[in-house]
Amino acid sequence: MQYVQIVEVAPRDGLQNEAVTLPTAVKADLVRLLASSGVRRIEVTSFVNPARVPQLADADELCGMLPHGPFSWIGLVLNERGLDRAIRAGVHEVNVVVVATDTFSQRNQGVTTDEAIAAWTRIADRARAAGLRTTVTIAASFGCPFEGEVAPERVAGVLARCVQAQPDEVALADTIGVGVPAG
Repeated sequence: MQYVQIVEVAPRDGLQNEAVTLPTAVKADLVRLLASSGVRRIEVTSFVNPARVPQLADADELCGMLPHGPFSWIGLVLNERGLDRAIRAGVHEVNVVVVATDTFSQRNQGVTTDEAIAAWTRIADRARAAGLRTTVTIAASFGCPFEGEVAPERVAGVLARCVQAQPDEVALADTIGVGVPAG
């Protein structure tokens, strides 16, 4: 049987850059509404440095407000401290972002792509041991705001190294929206 599975990311990706930080209860209502619409996998928050992403500083509290049921709550993590928080908060899955270009990786996460791959490998092992499903997202797979077009060979190399950690899922992200047909 073939099917499409939707992973909703609005509570994390949609809210992380907003100028106004929503109250935690409003975020919990958003997640509940999405779940009631039939979406079963939702990236609810990010367990990153609250000083860097204050809009999601309430990640731990938010997870405590989410309903139990046939849902899978996903938390984005970038390092082992974030994984520790995600485990304590009770998420079912973690998503780790590895940026395909060093410049974007340094600016976004403060590490090189090689360092991000090493972190992903450690996180994947620990997450699996904790019973969590793992996703690795290769960001800027089609283009980088600093380096321009990303060579498919570069993405393939990053991907090959990431899959050695045996993720449950791999995502190739068109982070800046340039993966469109030439015309």
